[in-house]
Amino acid sequence: MPYIARRRTLPEVALTGGFVDPRAKTQPSFSGRMTCRDVTDFISNITKFSPLAPRLDMPGADGHVSLRHGKPDDERRTQVDCTLDKILARSDEIKLESTRQGGQDEDGGYKFADQPLSDLVPGLVVSGGLSRSPAFDCLPAVSRFRLSSGPEDPNATFQLTSTWGTAYVVGEGSVMEAPLGAPVWSLKTHAIAPTKPGSSKFCQRYDANTDTLTTTVNLARRLDTARTGGVLCAISNVSWMRNARVADAVDCAAGLLSDAAALLAARDNVLTTGETQRLPFAEIRPVVMPTWCSARRPLPPKLSGVALSQDQATLDLLAAEGCNGSLVNASIFSMAVGYNRGVYGGSISGLWAIMDSAFVLDYTIGTKDSRLADSISGAFAEVAAVAETAASAGPHITDIRVVKGCNYACLRQKTVIEDTTNVDSAPCIVVWDDLSRLARYKLADAVFCHVYYDSGGGEEMAAMAGLGCVVHDWIDLGADVSCGEVSNIIPSLTRGSLDEEPLLEVYSRLAGAMIWYRDNDLFNPAALCILYTHWWQLANCRHRPISLLGRTDLDVTLSGVAATVPSKRPTLDHFRAQGTKVERGHGQFAKAEARLKSVLESDPLPETLAVIDLLVRPTLDYVRGASDELPAESEYLAAVLAAEVAYPQGKKVLELWDLAIVMWESGAMWAAGVASLCYTHTGKTNCDRARGDLAGNTWM
Repeated sequence: MPYIARRRTLPEVALTGGFVDPRAKTQPSFSGRMTCRDVTDFISNITKFSPLAPRLDMPGADGHVSLRHGKPDDERRTQVDCTLDKILARSDEIKLESTRQGGQDEDGGYKFADQPLSDLVPGLVVSGGLSRSPAFDCLPAVSRFRLSSGPEDPNATFQLTSTWGTAYVVGEGSVMEAPLGAPVWSLKTHAIAPTKPGSSKFCQRYDANTDTLTTTVNLARRLDTARTGGVLCAISNVSWMRNARVADAVDCAAGLLSDAAALLAARDNVLTTGETQRLPFAEIRPVVMPTWCSARRPLPPKLSGVALSQDQATLDLLAAEGCNGSLVNASIFSMAVGYNRGVYGGSISGLWAIMDSAFVLDYTIGTKDSRLADSISGAFAEVAAVAETAASAGPHITDIRVVKGCNYACLRQKTVIEDTTNVDSAPCIVVWDDLSRLARYKLADAVFCHVYYDSGGGEEMAAMAGLGCVVHDWIDLGADVSCGEVSNIIPSLTRGSLDEEPLLEVYSRLAGAMIWYRDNDLFNPAALCILYTHWWQLANCRHRPISLLGRTDLDVTLSGVAATVPSKRPTLDHFRAQGTKVERGHGQFAKAEARLKSVLESDPLPETLAVIDLLVRPTLDYVRGASDELPAESEYLAAVLAAEVAYPQGKKVLELWDLAIVMWESGAMWAAGVASLCYTHTGKTNCDRARGDLAGNTWM
């Protein structure tokens, strides 16, 4: 049942969201094999014949298709079990090969080598590459290796050049947009040489006469320090070996770790001395939390990221999706299956999901438990085994597992640096000088390196996948600033201000970018990762946007927020405040209502209707002042998760674009962020994960 939000005290269901949060306690499911229906379906439909056809006119399907082989059930089941057994056996071999490199532990078992990628990128990686394709997933758009050229990187020392040719692949998996075949870019050559003066950091050109796409990236060889733990060298070695596109995506993660190590050291100095610290690329400043915003206390505390939902509708959904291992945890399911099925669709998204599931565990509670560490490494080894077996999608799976593994290695080392720092938190912000560098940093911090790869790369894709993370950083701004987090991008986009006007403008510009992509390029992976970040934060049992909204009483005459929509594809500068006045009020709120009405008149999916009834409509009623009630997170969790994983993919994506825009244009998300700015924190820095010092009474 909804609760009355406009009152001083909060009922227990509002404080907890209706969830149970074990925090750092290991849950029984965490040590099991991570899997879901998508993984089983993909493995059950691996192609057995040569995937690369000569270039010719092959038809594709108009809509996504569920591909089932016409065999009797018993014969089909036996074949599936045999394939799965072979992949799991090969997975164990890959994991054993990686652990043997590390010698034996005290109990006589093998341990992973000190090489920091041995558990995240197991097995041999050689040169190769294949782009994503609607033959594997449910996105109707073909691969987006877009033509572009970016600015020079003065620190670059090596030039990586890969050439690609068009090929056609047959469908692989059980659900995809084009099972009869679709074009891909397949790697032809790959070379590394010294960089040439004046070369762009990223450049792609196409020669129609030879059907050759050439990707050239100029990268700096980053050196490890004691704080980066050998990760930078390891990820460079494996990604530079693979191809230039993979190397470019992984370089975003390398920049994240290198810059975060410097930022965290400077942050510690700020907190211990109270003085601003200057780095070559950014400034870290102590700040006072703003006083223009207000909210009723207590504020709902952030949850750990591994909270449990006991709602029957959620449990039924997890069961229907065939979840096992950590994926039976609703928080992890949201990050893994909900997000990846949402962005990509198709059974191949299950492979991305189990790697993401492993990362959430590692990020949230660490790998000190040996059974948990084994479960995490098993997920990456299983994907490596599938890549070896999949005749069609295998090279693409390898590209993504390399990008994801390297991205996670950098984030894991970043958390090691954070968690070994023993500094009392105090409010501070980071203001970057270079938006291009910040965008690459942020897309890696948000684990979007693989989405950047799939979107085609280049500065405009980094702008959306990186600076578009305003969609989440706005909700988390107050918590991040108050506990000393260094990765929130909003202070850089407001040019160091926490005043209302520049914050409102950044908010408006994000809404405008969402509208532009919804209207012009709605299936772009770089945009979809931002769209589904909006829905993920509403269904991850961790962040509290709707509960935060309920602690505000903003002037209803200012409820709607006008979106600043760009005239062309959003650039880096689009996301930064320019001093533009943003209109607010009933007229803007009416636009949100009109958009919602349009969705309702379009015969929406039943899953979309459930989200409207349980979440969107009550939220708008609260914002306009027509109701004092809001739903607890557990009441709409199942509806949001079901909408994320629904089919058909195209209709789902369009409807969720519109509903997300409704929530931003109405001002609901603005109010949630305003309440977040009222957080105060007492404790150690970065205390927002399932560590032993995370407690509700540290957040006020």
